[in-house]
This record gives sequence, C-alpha cells and structure tokens, in this order.
Amino acid sequence: MLACAVTQWENWCMEEKQHGIDGAADVPQAPAASDTVGRKAPAGERAASLALRVAALEAVVAAERRAGVARDGGSDIPTEPLDAGSTVSRQRRAQADSMSGRMSVPRLPTIANRSFHPGEPSPLALTPGFQLFEYRIDAVLGQGGFGITYVATDINLNVKVAIKEYLPAEFATRASDKSVAPRWPEDHDFYMNGLECFLVEARTLATFRHSNIVRVARFFEAHHTAYMVLEYEQGEPLKQWWEGHKQMPEQQLLSLLHPLMDGLSLMHEAGFLHRDIKPDNVYVRKEDGSWVLLDFGAARQTVGGVQALADVITPGYAPLEQYQGGVQGPWTDIYALGATLYWMITGMKPAPAPERDDGTAEFIPALQAGKGRYSEEFLGAVDWALSVQPEDRPQSIRAFAQRLFASHAGTLGLQEALRVGEPDTRKVRLGVRRLAKSLLRPASWPLVVKMTMAMVLAALLPMIITAYYNVNGSVAAVQQSELRNLESLAQATAGRISQLISDSRYLANYLATDRDFIDYLRAPTEAKKAVVSDKLANLIRNNPDAHLMFLMDKEGTALVSSEPGVAGVNFKFRQYFQEAMKGQPFMTGVIIGATAGKPGVYYANPVFDDLGKVVGVVVLRIKGATISAILTEVSAGSTRVPFMIDGDGIIVHHPDPNQLYRSLAPLPKATLQKIVADQRFRRHRIESVDMPELAQVLIGAKKAGNISFHSTLSGVDEHAGYAPVQGHNWVVGVTESRTRFEEPLKRLFSHVLYSVVVVGLVFLILAVLFARSITRPVVKLTDAANALKEGDYDRANIQVTSTDEIGQLARTFNVMIDVLRQRERERQRGKLGHQPHDDAGSSA
Repeated sequence: MLACAVTQWENWCMEEKQHGIDGAADVPQAPAASDTVGRKAPAGERAASLALRVAALEAVVAAERRAGVARDGGSDIPTEPLDAGSTVSRQRRAQADSMSGRMSVPRLPTIANRSFHPGEPSPLALTPGFQLFEYRIDAVLGQGGFGITYVATDINLNVKVAIKEYLPAEFATRASDKSVAPRWPEDHDFYMNGLECFLVEARTLATFRHSNIVRVARFFEAHHTAYMVLEYEQGEPLKQWWEGHKQMPEQQLLSLLHPLMDGLSLMHEAGFLHRDIKPDNVYVRKEDGSWVLLDFGAARQTVGGVQALADVITPGYAPLEQYQGGVQGPWTDIYALGATLYWMITGMKPAPAPERDDGTAEFIPALQAGKGRYSEEFLGAVDWALSVQPEDRPQSIRAFAQRLFASHAGTLGLQEALRVGEPDTRKVRLGVRRLAKSLLRPASWPLVVKMTMAMVLAALLPMIITAYYNVNGSVAAVQQSELRNLESLAQATAGRISQLISDSRYLANYLATDRDFIDYLRAPTEAKKAVVSDKLANLIRNNPDAHLMFLMDKEGTALVSSEPGVAGVNFKFRQYFQEAMKGQPFMTGVIIGATAGKPGVYYANPVFDDLGKVVGVVVLRIKGATISAILTEVSAGSTRVPFMIDGDGIIVHHPDPNQLYRSLAPLPKATLQKIVADQRFRRHRIESVDMPELAQVLIGAKKAGNISFHSTLSGVDEHAGYAPVQGHNWVVGVTESRTRFEEPLKRLFSHVLYSVVVVGLVFLILAVLFARSITRPVVKLTDAANALKEGDYDRANIQVTSTDEIGQLARTFNVMIDVLRQRERERQRGKLGHQPHDDAGSSA
C-alpha cells in the first residue's frame, strides 16, 4: 500500500514537472478534479493540489507506521508511530511547505533512552543460538535508542562476551536474512552517518586500557551493520548493588568512585563523552567490588571527527544541553555523574533538567537531603555538578574531584592532601625547644615579662601542642596516602600491561585454532599460503601493538610471515619454539631483535591437528614501544619515575636509557652466563645498580606493595609502589623522591609559621600593654614604700585612678601613710610639751 502510494506520488510529481509547475504559489484551496480535466490547470491550482496529495501521503505513512508494516517485504516488525517530532514527518512537512512557497528546517531528533531487562525479548534482536562468526548469541542484555547489547559465547575459547550491535530502532529495521537497513529511503544518510560514528568510536574505545572502562576487544562489520565485542563483566549494576550498601561510609564510597572518575577523565582527555552515565551503566564487579563504566553506545567525539546525529536522553540524568542541542563537554558527563550520586544519597533521581530550568519541578539540594550522613563538602560538590546551566558546573573531572574529595583529601593523594595539610613537625619541634631554653631562668625576669609570657603561653601553647600532634598525624597520613597512591598507580599500570598480554594471547590462540592455519600446516599449498598470508597481514594492520606474526612448521622453519625476510628462516633453536612444540604456549621476556635492534616480546602458541598433535607454531611479536608507552604515561606531568624488571631482576624499562638492562642486585654467575649467551639484550655483560634491599622485595613479588629505600641511581631516599604483572614474571615499580615529597610540606609550613609569628606579635603587644596596666601601680607602690622609709611622706603618697584590687591597695596604702604622718606629728608635739623649764623665771 505504501509502496504504491509513493510510486503514484512520484509519477504525479514527474507529470506536474513536465507541465512546468514550480510549486511557488501558496493557494489555500485546491480546485475540484473535474475542473482540470481536458485543460491545463493554472500553476497555483496545481501547487495546491500537490500540497493536498503530500498531506494525503503523510496520512498514508502515518497509517503504515501505526500498523507496524516494515519495509523488508512485509515482515511483521513493530515500528515507532509517526508523530509530529519524527524525522520522516518533518521531512514530508518540509516538502509540502516547500511546494506552497514556505521553508521548514527539519530538526534532528532527541531519542529517549530505553532499556530492556536481560532476557526480555526484543522484536529487532537476533535470536538466541544465532551464529555471528565465532560468537553464539545467548540472550539480550539491553536495548537503547541506537543499538542492542547481547551476551554471547566465543565458541573457540568458550568464554562469555558482550556484543553491541548498531541498530537505531527508530530509523532501521531487520530483514528476514538478518541484515539491517534503514526503514525509509530518507533515513539512509542518517543511518550511514551513524554507522560511521559507531565504527570510529569503536576504534577509539578499543585503545582505552583502563581497569574501570569496559574493554573493547574487537569490532567488525556484518549484515550491513557493525558490532563491538566487549569483555563480559561478572557482577551486578550499581542500581541493584546499592540497595544492600546504602550505609557505606563516605570515605569507602569515594575510594570506589575515584578510579571510575579517573577512567572517565581519561576518556575526556581523548576527546570523547559517555553521555549516558546512570546507575544502570555503572557495574560492580563480583570479584573485587570495583566499579566499571559500561554502555558506550551514546558516546561521541567532542574534538574533531563526526558528531553524533541525535542526543540520547535519560530523564533525570541528562543535562539541559542534551535536550536543547547545546554545546556538550566534560560538564555534560559531570551532570549525569552528579545525578547518579544524588540518587545514591536520596534514593531518587533529580527532576528532568528542563522542568528544573523552567521552575515547574521542585529540587531538594543534596546539602539538605543528605545532611548529617555525608560531609558538607561532598554534598556541596554534588549540588555544584547538578547546576542546570552548563557554565555553572565543574568544567573538568579534576575540578569536580577536588571539591568532591575535599573532606577526605588523602583519598586523592599528595597534591590534594597538601591543600588541607598541617605544618612540618620538625620545625614545630625546633620552635618548642627554643622556647624551652628561653624559659630556663624565669625567676629573674621582670614581672611584666612574666605576666606577658604567662598570657602568651596560656593562649598559644595549647594551640602549638595541638598542632604538634596534629602535624605528626597529618604527615603520617599523607605519607601513607602517597605510598598507597604509588602502589595503586603501579597496580593500575601493571594491570594495563597484563591486559595487553591477555589481548596478545587471545589473538595468538585465535590464530592457532584457525582452520586455514591448521589445513596449511597439514598440507601446504600456494593457494593456502596466500590465504594465511592475507590473514596475517590483515591482523597486523588491525593490531597496532603487534610488530609481526609468522607461522612455523614443526621443524622450526618460518613458512609464512607478515614481515619480509622472516619466511624461510629456521628458529628451532629459540626457546619459545622449543616450549611451544611441547604443547604449551610460551611468552618470552623483553628481547632486543637482531634485525630491528628494538625491544619486543615473543608469544608462541602451538597449533594442533584434529588428533591433538602439534603440527606447527604461531608466533606473535609484541612491540616493546607499546609497553614503554604505557609505563611512560605514569610520569606525565609529575616527578614520579616508572620502571619495570623481569624475573631475573633486570631493569627492562626506565626513563633513563643508561639504566636499561642493569640488574637491581649482582646476578648469580650461572644466570649471568645464560643471559650473555642467549644475547637477549645484545649485551656482553650485565652491570648491577647495587640495590639488594629493593631486589629482595620486588623479584618474584606475588602481590602489590610499597617500600622506602635508598636509591643508588638518584642518591637520595625514595618511596616506591610496586605490583606484579599477571601472566608474566615482570614487576612494575613507581618511585618518588622523599625529599621531593617533603618539599611542599616545608613550603606550606613556612607560610603557616609566618602567619603564626604575625599573630603572635600582635598578641604580644596587647599582652605587654595589659601586663603594664597591672605592674605600673605595683611599681608606684614600691617607690612609695621606699619614700616612706626615707620619711618623705609627700612623695610616699600615691595618686589613685583605678578601682580594681590594686587601686584599693593603693588607697589603703595612702590611708596608712596619712595615719603614720599624723602619729609622727603627734609624737613630735608630745616631745615639745614635755620639755623641762629653766630657773631664770623664778629669779626675775
């Protein structure tokens, strides 16, 4: 029905074009059909008739979509109903408007993200049991606006994987032959652009090696669409897991969140956004409880490249710019992450951003909802991330983390801890000693000094003592935090190298079980050789970490190689060939190639025939530069020094080329002769850096740890974190100078000490003034007493101006002086009244 209507409409358009109709007139009413029979209708009438037919065609399209009729020959697959916001409807309306002289610019759609429960049937999904190359579809994990995610089994390795299929449900459908195609011809460009975006993002995401970002192991095209193969994570979504962990302390929550934010920051630095962070897309691993970010189906590039053609919206977690088509950046993911934390705090997601923006929805701040349970710094950071306007939010993960982790700075490591750290213990101790020496003979001090010191000490001494103990605790906490940070950094780096080894093993195992390789080794022919050679060349092109691959027969001769000059050479003397011929895969340490002169690692995997016999060996050489690049990232923008040793304790990576291929401790004579004999490092002797203490801890380490030691390379004391590389005998170490570590603390203490000195001087002046107000009347009393001893009653009298206890004492002293003066006068008068008379008077 729809096909017929479209055909009639196209024929009618061709007919009208031949009659010269341009559709420019805007006629409100079309003439009856009988008016145009047998004569040429005016252009305006034809335009109006065209507009009516377009409207009728829109009705047909709407009816067909409501009826769920697909374009794949009548397959009964439900489709989305046609509404005013759909792409097809807007395109039809734009055509009709154009016919009547108006212009309508269609806008790209905004797709609400839909999710399905695992195992729930999806009308567009591949059925369980379907074979997709070496993968067998087991069930549907979920479905969103742009694709379907399956859980599948790699039948060669018998391991579970997750497969993401590009299938935008609103614009594409699946035919009976399982191929995918656009629903309508008008959607072809949209579909192909989206497919290109999917492949570009798959290539980029495949380069991310972070333990908290789901790993893309492979991607390929089939059935006119594309697929991403991801690691299958055992665990449960955060949305379910949080129900049993709501009482988790804030510090423990932050310790789980920190690595996830680190992975998201890595993604942002690469120019990509996730754009759909929510509790369903954060997975909690069963084995260690760590969090991993899943479902990158909505991811898009933000710097260069092809932009996404539509926005995926999860109400409550999507910020305003995803609704309005605004500029997106790290702040977009930060809003979604803040909304996820808000859900964890309150048990409910925030209201949709547009409703918050226009004031129709109430928003209870996290500061209010989580008060008393979480720190104000943590809750304030969540509210900051949930700012409606993009410019009001944190602009980077680092800025968000600094605010979010403010109350637990040690969780972030040294730099954040220094912002809330305390002064250096040693300088505080020195100040206390100097103060003690100055107080050894206080008896001879003037009273004003004693009182001043007493008041100063009473005010400052408790504060200094408290700071002394707080500093000890803070420095110890920061030091432990830095040691844990170095250990965590070494563990993450070792994990990335381990992932590289695992990927290489997976690739070699895949080649060893490839039927073309087995058939060629059993019965070599030129035709089979060409097939094998093409496969090796293709794998090298798609695996930038691999340098070369070659296939050897059971005599050790390289039959086919991706690198010229290798085929025809016999390698039976190599250890990796000898071990593989025993039926076990083998990986070498770092070997300097005789031809290229560059370091690399060889992985050999036996090839078995149908009877289980070894008929050859597949060899893969991994670039040493790839391993070095992973280690070098540790020192970017910091003073940390990454290094790696092999099972013999030989340094196989170090930023200083002069330290390469030297041993941590002197090697046993037999080991040294063996290394020199096989020329793995192209050296005639192996020197030692003479650090046996470090060698004893690192060589053969089975788990991550940390150590403080004296480095003979730098000549100073250093801290180091270390971790073994799973699947190999390598150990990764990350060191940092202890002096460099303490330098920021010394600088911080100097600033704090200057502030304390200024405050102390001001308090000292006030204390002196106060002490003198007390001691001045005492001095006057002392002078008056001395005058009294001299009999100078006038000078002994004190002028009293205060009413305090000393003033009362002075008044009493003045009264006493007056009494003494009066008694002295009376005594003097008594002496004059009792003098004896002479006889002169009687003889007169």
